[in-house]
Amino acid sequence: MELFKITENELRELFENINYQIIVNISKYMIDDLIKENFIVLPEVLKNKRFNILKSIYVGVFVRLFQNQKFKEKLYLKLTQTKTSKEIYEKLVWSEFNHLNVKDFDLKLKPLKDSVYAQVNKLSENELFLIQRKTRFKHNKRLEYDMLELERDSKKVLKLVFPVPFDFYILPSIEIQNTEFTYTNENEILEFISTIKAMLKNNLVKFTKNGEKPLVKTLNILKSSTSINEFYSEKGFNNFAMDMLIRSFFHLHSEKNGFKQNKKELIILKDFIKFQLNDDFSFTISRIFTSHLKSIRFGYFHNEQTDLFNIILDIIKQLPKENWVNVNKIFKYCNYRDYKFHFESDWKTDEYYIESSDGEIKSVCHHYQLLFFRPIIKACFFYLAALGLFELKYDIPISEDQDIQEGYVSTWDGLKQIKLTELGKYILGFNKTYTQKAIVRKKTKLKFDEYKPIITVDKSDTLMIAKLEPLTDKYDTDRYILSYKKFFKDCKKLKELELRIDGFYKQIEPNPPQVFKDFFNQIKSNSNLLKRDLKQVVIEIKNNKKLLNLFMTNSKLQELIIKAQGYRIIVEKENISKLTKIVKDNGFFVEF
Repeated sequence: MELFKITENELRELFENINYQIIVNISKYMIDDLIKENFIVLPEVLKNKRFNILKSIYVGVFVRLFQNQKFKEKLYLKLTQTKTSKEIYEKLVWSEFNHLNVKDFDLKLKPLKDSVYAQVNKLSENELFLIQRKTRFKHNKRLEYDMLELERDSKKVLKLVFPVPFDFYILPSIEIQNTEFTYTNENEILEFISTIKAMLKNNLVKFTKNGEKPLVKTLNILKSSTSINEFYSEKGFNNFAMDMLIRSFFHLHSEKNGFKQNKKELIILKDFIKFQLNDDFSFTISRIFTSHLKSIRFGYFHNEQTDLFNIILDIIKQLPKENWVNVNKIFKYCNYRDYKFHFESDWKTDEYYIESSDGEIKSVCHHYQLLFFRPIIKACFFYLAALGLFELKYDIPISEDQDIQEGYVSTWDGLKQIKLTELGKYILGFNKTYTQKAIVRKKTKLKFDEYKPIITVDKSDTLMIAKLEPLTDKYDTDRYILSYKKFFKDCKKLKELELRIDGFYKQIEPNPPQVFKDFFNQIKSNSNLLKRDLKQVVIEIKNNKKLLNLFMTNSKLQELIIKAQGYRIIVEKENISKLTKIVKDNGFFVEF
């Protein structure tokens, strides 16, 4: 039989973190076999004294025991020595659920005592010693529930001795499902990267004031300039892919200088995926994945997305590389390994919630899988599909929980199957080569006037119009004229102005008609004809007869004055102290 394999370090971490009493109970149950069969050399304290032993001693012993195949086989056989115990353990160990109804099994149990409180009782001292019985009575003393429970920590230990289920690994789908939508962005993503690369170089990617969302204008430029596929066409749902891609490559550009080197689009995408799956960006893309939840927050001092992306990377590694895979098989894979992630902490995750239109609240505390784990894992694959790495099959989102008022939890709920694209196999390292399809760019047709610096552009060419807007004023319907005001805007130094002119030659037209060159030469030759002398100071004199007479008759003051006009004089800044001394010596106090 195949068992779940983990490393020695993982074993140690497991036993260091599980409930101490579970280790004690297993030790007490197995102690005679441990002494008799000599699986490992036991410490004398474990043989002679079975209580109040330090957990560190137990941990050292159990790490060695659970590396011993014969011990694991012995523990399994003892736990499953009866038909009932085998059935109960096998239904609980690998199941997503932790409870079974007592009435479904032929068990000889002590009669229950009426109580209005929940009770937890150890089932027995025999092979069912790890199973607890949980009961609760209503206020009328009628039994509300009577269940068998296997604690999560007990499950973690027993997964090491019970044979793994047949679907322990991610298996390919036997048949391809018919779904409402099939999605791929493989042929479009590199064209998108080429376009947003040009936009970022021209500072055309803009966000709202809080820096969260791309402006509608930015979205519209990219939607009309590229052929990116969206997941849904309905208003309010038709920008998810574009939104995520704009944010992603903006942060690649601003944080990692991803577009400053002249790299091919394929290399840029590979770099981006590496940074993103290593969680190397300050921006948290999971803000979009979790838009259905309230009370969630992201910050520098929390786990953020590291654990989430580690799970995604492990799933990707295990996926069949040539076949479609049902997402439910992925969730089984995660459940068998008890995968979990948190953006802050487990207790904070419990406080996240959704609120339906009628005010009903459901918290993650009671619905971790439904509200948190599954929607976010699905969202990750939608995201990777927008990046061209996966194909998707999905329906209109419908919740697994019939009590959800709106019919679904998140936008991502409809996902059914996923499959790696050829691009995905290359970017994620499964294939060494990828034959890139030629990037088809829309041809830009510009008409340059020979007599005025006017450019005519196709009204549908939104990207070129966006490039022209910082340099021109609109002349009429489809014509734009070079503008002094636009060229000089935000330019504080001549070098900045020269870079803007150079940008026209690189991004618009390298060899425009002479009238354009004359325009640029003129604004450069007319630059800096005004100079400000910061070494000179203008002083205004109040209309005081004695003070004015002092300035007109005092020869030392007159030597300091460069120019006088009306009640104003100009002096060198370095002579201010001399001037004030003379004025003060003659009875006039000044503050400067």
